[in-house]
Amino acid sequence: MVPHGSSVYSHHAVITFTNTPFSEFLMTSPDCSTMRPQFDPILLNEPVPVNGRIHKSVLDKPGFGVELNRDCNLKRPYSH
Repeated sequence: MVPHGSSVYSHHAVITFTNTPFSEFLMTSPDCSTMRPQFDPILLNEPVPVNGRIHKSVLDKPGFGVELNRDCNLKRPYSH
């Protein structure tokens, strides 16, 4: 099983599953030339791969290791 495009949540799953070889990381920068956190600017401290890898020590924080950016405008673009 390979988790697809769910960022920090997938990284935690990959570390715990013995039969998961890697985690997909979506390139969200406009020209795909830089590694940008997938949920930027909504989440703070979201880890990104360095040279294609994320070390488990980066994920060793309470919860998923990210914080909600309280300064981010979280209004929905539409209403039901």
